[in-house]
Amino acid sequence: MVNDVTTIPLDLAYKGARNYLHGTDIYQAIMNHLTCAVPEYCNGPFKMVIHEFVRSQCRMLYTVGPDRVARPPMARVEFTLANKVTGWLAETGQPVYDRRPYPEDAIVADSRVVGQVIYAGKCTSFGPIEVLVAVTKRLHMAVRPERSRWAFTRLELLRPLRESDCDDLEIELLQSLGNRLTKASVRAGGSLLGHVYFSTVEA
Repeated sequence: MVNDVTTIPLDLAYKGARNYLHGTDIYQAIMNHLTCAVPEYCNGPFKMVIHEFVRSQCRMLYTVGPDRVARPPMARVEFTLANKVTGWLAETGQPVYDRRPYPEDAIVADSRVVGQVIYAGKCTSFGPIEVLVAVTKRLHMAVRPERSRWAFTRLELLRPLRESDCDDLEIELLQSLGNRLTKASVRAGGSLLGHVYFSTVEA
């Protein structure tokens, strides 16, 4: 028997001058829903893969149990939680009307780069996913300046992020997978949380 598929319409906004939905908001929308719907799994491993830019509003489809959701039309993002929840975000074609500021310079203001590592500093006004992505982008711009644009495309965590992870957050660039993809470790308080991946995009 195939597990029931839950479908949730999302209403997200563009960040800054972007014409696509930001990976930080996609992550937060997924976790906001799952934290309420399946809290019993929210300390397990989390993975999210952004296969393509998301430019219109989305619906979130997921199942709980052994059966995976079939990839829907217009699928853009894939996610799993605790090896129990699997799902997709699929574009609906509905336009995005709202836009909100995204002060990346403020998020990374207290960060510092040492070799292949960036230390986030104190970022109490921003959520952990925003801090993680913003400082990782700054690290890439510092150590890989030959590439003009980088995009957050994949996240693999031992558990979902917590507000306390903003304290003592550090990202270390581990390797470049070809010329277009990188892998970096994510640590908070000295403990490994997982890995984040960035890809180059055309300017």
